[in-house]
Amino acid sequence: MSKLAAKIALVEFRPDETWQHVVIADQEKCRRCPDKNCLRVCPSGVFAWDNIPGHPVLVSYRQCIECGACRLACPEGAVEFSYPHGGYGVVFHQG
Repeated sequence: MSKLAAKIALVEFRPDETWQHVVIADQEKCRRCPDKNCLRVCPSGVFAWDNIPGHPVLVSYRQCIECGACRLACPEGAVEFSYPHGGYGVVFHQG
């Protein structure tokens, strides 16, 4: 196993299927937002939009790496971010 593969193997993601820790609280704010910063700042591509005016921004919270950049970048305060409940989300193992 290469060094990179060994390091990647130390990280695990356990999605919580009963609770979504990243949500759009107000889609109307997103529809009015001309920049949609969440689409650009998220390093793991949690947010998606089909570029059709009036369509909602979709959230794939299962791929969130918990950086919280989306919440900071949203000028409308429409993104609600919190860390996953204990035992879920990004899990680091000691190597």
